Amino acid sequence: MSDEEREFEEQVEEEEQEEQYETGNRAQGTVRYGDVICLKHASTGKYLTSKEEGYSHDGTSGQQIVFTNDYEGDDSQEWLVIPVEGTGQEDGGEVGFDDEFRLKHQQTGRYLHSHPDIPSPVTGQQEVTGFGGEDETDENDIWVLQAFPDYEYPEEDYLWHLDIPLVIRHKMTGQTLHSHEEEFDDGNEVTAYVGTDDNDQWIVAFD
Repeated sequence: MSDEEREFEEQVEEEEQEEQYETGNRAQGTVRYGDVICLKHASTGKYLTSKEEGYSHDGTSGQQIVFTNDYEGDDSQEWLVIPVEGTGQEDGGEVGFDDEFRLKHQQTGRYLHSHPDIPSPVTGQQEVTGFGGEDETDENDIWVLQAFPDYEYPEEDYLWHLDIPLVIRHKMTGQTLHSHEEEFDDGNEVTAYVGTDDNDQWIVAFD
C-alpha cells in the first residue's frame, strides 16, 4: 500500500469516527470535541467549578459564579468541550493548540464566559462567569487552547492531552483563564488575567 493510499484510508477512518462519535464521555488520552473534561489548576491543585448562584460583589454582572475547589468527582466540575460554529470542527475531532472551543458546565448548562470591564469578586481582575444555556450563547463564550511558554511539549505534538499544562485564553479579550490562592466561596477565585504566568496553567485530570 502506498503512502497516499494509507493516508486516504486513515482520513476515511477518522471521518467515520467523527460521524459516529458519542458525546458526553470523559476524555481519554487526547481531548476531542464532545468530550467531558475536568480542569485542574496546576499551581493550587483545585478544580474549575461552578454552581447555580450569582455573583453579588460591587460592579458584577450578577451571572453564575465560577471558582476552583477540591476535587469532588461530580458534574459540578465537569465541562463539555463544544466546537465553535464556522471553524469546521466537529464532535470527535481532536483539539489542538490554537483551536477554539466552548466549555459547557454539565450541572447547570451554562457556558464558561468572560467579558471586559467587569471586575472579579476579590482581586478586581476580569470576571469569569457561567452564562447562557441551551439556546443562548455569544462570542464571549469562546476560548482558545494555547501552549504554556515555558513548558517543553513533545516535538511536533500539538494536541490537548490529559495531564499536561496548557493555557486557556479568552478569544474576545485576550486574557487567560486564571486562578490563585485568593479565597472565594468554597474555594479560590477564578479570573481572566492580563499576561501569562504560572497561575494560568490548567490540566485535564480526573483525580
